[in-house]
Amino acid sequence: MEIIKFLADKLARKIGMSAVAARGLIKLSIKDKYGPFKPYEQLTYGDLEQMIEDSLKKRLEEIEIDNLEDLITFLKTELNENQSLITMGAV
Repeated sequence: MEIIKFLADKLARKIGMSAVAARGLIKLSIKDKYGPFKPYEQLTYGDLEQMIEDSLKKRLEEIEIDNLEDLITFLKTELNENQSLITMGAV
């Protein structure tokens, strides 16, 4: 769950949204991609990367975020550089 908070904070700063709203956007994107029954604790790095590339990107397109490709690249880079948060969240 720490990685979701981390990504939400990064997303919120980039698009001028509250961290709570960004966290909700990420959680909804996870549910879009993996359904309501996959616990956040079972998400892998690959799952999160796919969610960013697919469902989060689609949601950000729908709210007409500028520089979308740059934002997606930024989030994937942050995810890659902070993979250890996934492990910390699983403990």
